[in-house]
Amino acid sequence: MTTYAVTAVSGQLGREIVRKLIDLPQDASVIGLARSPEQVTDLPIEVRAGDYDQPEQLETSLKGVDALVIVSGMAPPEGRIGQHRNVIQAARAAGVKKTSLYQHHRPREGHALFASGPKQPSDRGGHQSQRSGVGHRAQRNLYRAGR
Repeated sequence: MTTYAVTAVSGQLGREIVRKLIDLPQDASVIGLARSPEQVTDLPIEVRAGDYDQPEQLETSLKGVDALVIVSGMAPPEGRIGQHRNVIQAARAAGVKKTSLYQHHRPREGHALFASGPKQPSDRGGHQSQRSGVGHRAQRNLYRAGR
C-alpha cells in the first residue's frame, strides 16, 4: 500500500488534490499536512502538522510517507525558496521516495520551471528537488494560474 501526503490541505488546491487521491481506485492511504491541522475538519483523512518554516516538525509528520505532493506556499518568491528547501530536505530525511511540487502562482513572462536553470527565484524549489536525491516532478496548476 502506498501512503501519500499532501501539503497545504487547508487551502483550495491542497484540498482538491486530496479529494482526487481519495477517489483513486487503488490501495492507498492519504495524509494531509497543514500549518493548523485542527482547522481542517472537512476531509476524511489524518491531518498532521506541516508548517513549511519548521523543518523538524515536517520531518516528523512525513514519517511513513511514500509519495509527497508539495503545494507551493503563498510567501513571496524569496520565502518560497527556503520553504521548498525545508519540505524537500524533511522528505528526504523521513524516507519519502517521490515528491511532486505544484506551484499555483501566475507565471511571469519567460518563466522556466522546466528549463535547465531557474529564471525566477521561486523556481528554485523544483531544482532543490532535483538535487535532493528524492524522485521528483514539478508541475504548475494552470487552471489557477489563468491559462
